[in-house]
Amino acid sequence: MGKIYLKNKKQLKNLNLAGFTIVELLVVIVVIGILAAISVVSYNGITQRAKTAVLESDLNNAKTTLQLYQAEYGSYPTALDGNKCPSAPTTDTDYCLKASSGNTSVYASDGITFGLTETDSNGTTKSNITDSTTVTAGAPFALDANWLTIGTQVWAKTNLNVGKMVNSSTTTQTSGNGIEKYCYNNIESNCTTYGGLYQWDEAMQYATTQGAQGICPAGSHIPSDNDWKILEIQLGMTQVQADAVNWRGNSQGAQLKSGGSSGMNILLAGFRLTDGSFYGLSSNTDLWSSSESGIYAWYRGLGSSGATVNRSTYDKGTGFSVRCLGN
Repeated sequence: MGKIYLKNKKQLKNLNLAGFTIVELLVVIVVIGILAAISVVSYNGITQRAKTAVLESDLNNAKTTLQLYQAEYGSYPTALDGNKCPSAPTTDTDYCLKASSGNTSVYASDGITFGLTETDSNGTTKSNITDSTTVTAGAPFALDANWLTIGTQVWAKTNLNVGKMVNSSTTTQTSGNGIEKYCYNNIESNCTTYGGLYQWDEAMQYATTQGAQGICPAGSHIPSDNDWKILEIQLGMTQVQADAVNWRGNSQGAQLKSGGSSGMNILLAGFRLTDGSFYGLSSNTDLWSSSESGIYAWYRGLGSSGATVNRSTYDKGTGFSVRCLGN
């Protein structure tokens, strides 16, 4: 194709008029931007509605499942295992709760009522449902009357007692056998009174992350070493005291024990040694944290003769008590 030559200024002027001016180009760009923004908003709106619809479907299905469990066993499950299947008061895998891929749920119940919250995989959309209400959007339900508010924290009022009792002298708690517990002197009524005794790995359900749910009910977790410090400081310890090891503080142990002003009412449940024997009922108690240190893990100890609190590490194979902390 040959070159095109412009013969005069008039021909050049006519050629310029055939194109876009700068203003016109800017207008076109703005219009394209507006159309793109409208498309994004429309897409986001559709995506949000889809997320909400999935949450609503999951929660309604879960409510039906929980009501069927309640009809068969006379109460709602008070705890779920790591697969969201009932673990107390009766284990039954026919009533496991299902969540869509990537979504997470939080469950709490006192057996008479329940609350269930589900959050989408991005953590941006959240809805909840209870035994007496339909799906609503927003923050999770409050934990029930079995929990105690202390400062900024919500603690279980009693030591955890879930799982099946195994013989301390012959059985090491292991993964894959459901939740297992030791009862002091292999007497199950001691678990009813004082709570179960758990090796650290069993309590954590074989996770190693601080603050893991472990064997605690949905909506709560095994308190970390720092969670225990926060409680102790709220009861009057200084930060320096809380960071120290061994027996420290002044009256915090007395506040935490049965009859103490904190309301925690921690009983002196004793513990199970790694050789399978038991020690310390009515004179000592030790409670796990979810913070590990090699083959050891941090714990809190209380004694009958003192008003302070022991912060130390101990062999993970020891059977200690568990007190859950609300999320």
